[in-house]
Amino acid sequence: MWDPWGVPDGYECEVIENDAPVPKHVPLHRPGPLPEEFYKTLGAIQQKDAPKATSGQPQLKE
Repeated sequence: MWDPWGVPDGYECEVIENDAPVPKHVPLHRPGPLPEEFYKTLGAIQQKDAPKATSGQPQLKE
């Protein structure tokens, strides 16, 4: 088994949130807008009548 950092299973770490303002000389990396297709897909899966999602692999009929 590949264990590059030697972190044991079950290791817990503390998440520290920092709300300090970012200096103006530091660029903020914000993700761009999602494509419209994402929102269409999201709307389709949120509907009760939406067809169930498939794995994307073509199904061969026998």
